[in-house]
Amino acid sequence: MKRMLEPAKTVLLNLLVLASFVLTAMLWSNQPNLQFIEPAEYTQSKPVQEKQLVELVTPESVVFHYGENRHTKASATDAPYSLIVREMSKWIFLDFSPLTISNEKWEDIAREKMGLEVRFRSTVPLSIVGRLVTFRDEFDNRIKGIDRLWLYYEKDEDVVYALFLSTEEGRMMRSRTSISPKDLRESYLASGDLMPEQIMKIVKPERSFVDLEGPALLWSTYYLPKNQLRMQQFRYSYVPITNERLIESYFIDQSLVRQIMERDKTVIFTDGSRSIQLRSEQQAFTFTDPAYQQRDQELSDEEKVQSAVTFMNKHLGWLDEYHFERIKKSYNEKDLITFRQYLGAYPLISDGEAKQIDTIQITSEAGQVVTMSRSQLDLDKYIDNKDWMIMSGPELYQYIRDKKLADTEKITNAYLAYHTKVGDGYVDLMPIWVVELANQANLYISAHTKQGGGKAHGLE
Repeated sequence: MKRMLEPAKTVLLNLLVLASFVLTAMLWSNQPNLQFIEPAEYTQSKPVQEKQLVELVTPESVVFHYGENRHTKASATDAPYSLIVREMSKWIFLDFSPLTISNEKWEDIAREKMGLEVRFRSTVPLSIVGRLVTFRDEFDNRIKGIDRLWLYYEKDEDVVYALFLSTEEGRMMRSRTSISPKDLRESYLASGDLMPEQIMKIVKPERSFVDLEGPALLWSTYYLPKNQLRMQQFRYSYVPITNERLIESYFIDQSLVRQIMERDKTVIFTDGSRSIQLRSEQQAFTFTDPAYQQRDQELSDEEKVQSAVTFMNKHLGWLDEYHFERIKKSYNEKDLITFRQYLGAYPLISDGEAKQIDTIQITSEAGQVVTMSRSQLDLDKYIDNKDWMIMSGPELYQYIRDKKLADTEKITNAYLAYHTKVGDGYVDLMPIWVVELANQANLYISAHTKQGGGKAHGLE
């Protein structure tokens, strides 16, 4: 019995090995027909109006300094502004160095020296500025961005210097430029000679920012027209963005999208991951994508803004005229990127409680868009306009004093804009003065000059 058991084991083992070979051969020759799943991509809405980053980052205005405290200003619709913006691509900057100057030197540069001031809407990352001009040398990371580029002529050295100014950081860098004194005088300053005369208002810092070389005084400036201006009040029709177009623009598989109605009448479209929230009372919507992919390296501010621009180009596009306004950190360290709508040279400002048609606001994390909010209204056809006479700077100040709206010594900036008022099928764009105050809410004042001044708006 024992002698028969051993041959039986050998036979069974050989059968198992043979079966294993047979099964392996069957699996090898009968592979399943696997289908590779491509990474999901958003559906691109068509047609869309795409923009390049350099088209969205443009100066807010150009101020011309002639010495003897004479200044003029050009905005986006003025020929001298267009000349300067075209010439900027030819400017070369080199030999950068940090700079601290006294109040006396500021007085000399601001009021007495010939120069040119390119002003941005807020702080623009230096790497983006480097797309508008040419840096021959690199910064040493003393400042991350600038809100003003100030060219001035130093007569004793016969050189045009440039100041790169960051009001937010309270720092500045100086460089030499490729701009010849002749071009500054006979081309740039000559082009702005007939633009409206301005009153320079200086805002000195409440405290000195400490630099490696000692306290740094950085003057902030803004400009008010000496005389009354003409400005148009406009009325436009608008076209609402349809739900179908929103779904087509923001969802991968439209068949998965379902609609949810909240108790407060808010409508939500979702595919189980991404969602669009429609606020009917404001005719605006918010897109949310909670998916987050960790990045191995930290992105620069330029890369973050470029990512937001790319997202907008692929999803609905830029329906109206927008410009980059700012990038800043939120309370939870995400990036808040704002693009503001413009009509010509003037920004649109919406009432805090009314329909918002003035900004596109994006929250991103490591360059990926997490939320995006914008209006559902697209300005369409021009309907009507009225010619307005606009309060001059002195009239604006006098009106603020007469109405006891604020202490004019606390004003840090003032500029013209359009207040949006949405009606039944139309949007009125009303000229207003936006007055920024230190540690206070902004004032929004009707810019019309009749009856001694404007009427304050109840904007938040």
